[in-house]
Order: sequence, then C-alpha cells, then structure tokens
Amino acid sequence: MNIINNIVVFPLVLFLIIPKTLAQPSQGPPSLTKILQDAGNFTDFLRLLKITHMAGQIATQLQNSNDGLTILVPPDPAFSILKSGSLNSLSDKQLVQLIQFHVIPQFLSKPLFQTVSNPLRTLADGNNDGAFPLNITVAGTELKVSTGIDEATVGESLYSDNQLAVYRIDHVLLPPIIFPSPSAPAPEKPEKKQPAPLTTSSTLKKMVDGQTSLTVGLAAVLLLLDF
Repeated sequence: MNIINNIVVFPLVLFLIIPKTLAQPSQGPPSLTKILQDAGNFTDFLRLLKITHMAGQIATQLQNSNDGLTILVPPDPAFSILKSGSLNSLSDKQLVQLIQFHVIPQFLSKPLFQTVSNPLRTLADGNNDGAFPLNITVAGTELKVSTGIDEATVGESLYSDNQLAVYRIDHVLLPPIIFPSPSAPAPEKPEKKQPAPLTTSSTLKKMVDGQTSLTVGLAAVLLLLDF
C-alpha cells in the first residue's frame, strides 16, 4: 500500500514543482542604477541618470545590442572639482549628451582597451558624426581616457559580465563641443609711434620771417656801433 501511495504522490510533487520553475521570468540586463547604488559615492551621476531618463535608455540599448556597453562613471568627488554652475547652465539635450559621452557602445575589458583604435566612438556620437570622440592611452598598467580638454584615469571595475562593463574614473569627461576651452588671449599689439606733425607752409613762413627780423636787427646794431 505504501508503494502505491508513493507512486501517486511522486507525480503530484513533480506537477507542483515544474510549473513553478517554468513560471520564473528570465533575468533581464543588469541595472546600472543598482550597480552604482551598491558601489556607493555616485550620487551626482545617479541624479543625472534620473533627470535625463538615461538609465532606461542604457538598459534598452544593452538589451538590443550584440556588442555590449562600457560605461565610465565619475564619483561624487569628480563632480565637486567642476567649475561652479557648469552643469546648471546646460540644456536638457546637453545633459543627455554628457551622460552618453561616458558610454562606449561596445564591451571592453581592461585588456581590450589596448586593442581599440582612436578616436573611440561614444554613444553621444549618434549617427557616427564624430563630434563626441574619446582617445585612449595605455602606459603599462595605467589606462587613461582623453577628451581633448581633460583626461581621466580608468580605475576599478564596478561590474563586468562580458556584456556590460562599468568602471570608476577620476574625472568627469567633458565634451569639447559642450565645454569649449577658453580661447587664448590675443597678443598685445605694440604701440605705434605717432609720426611727428608735418610743418605747414604758414609755420615755415613764420619761421623765415622771424629769422629775417633777427638778421635785420643785428645789422642795425652793428651799424650803430660803427658810428
């Protein structure tokens, strides 16, 4: 009797377990917001992700991309050294471009950075217009990213799964098209020497008349002395 009961109960257990397993949703792309919240010290970047709605766009891009994404994230101290009010003066479009400038549309491990060609395209480039490029330099184990007006060192990996790579960098990457470098002051022109005023004919006449009068006066004195 026990054997019969076991035969009946065992398929029932399978029936209860299998549907539950099949009902579990497939795991989606990792959340950049959660990665940065867990890492800590990324309040400013998270705030920009929220106001630009870029977190959702990055998740969609990651889900639809075969090449993956690499995201370079500056921590709060990197934002604190920016010129005061520099972000407040940006338009909504420029804030989106600033975040996109920190996203490379391909997965790059640290060794893969050494194989890329400069300039490196960013998500802000859109239709490959090349207006938001980065340049990578590698010196030994040090990896640097240059924008043309500032430079950041790529630090620790915050996340990597062969589809998404997130790295800490020590400076905010400033696109030259949004933050143009101040033009150099124009060199001072040497002062031009003013030419001596031209002597007019009337002045010459006065000078001649004066010399003539002096000559006549001296002649008169000499004549008086002879007498």
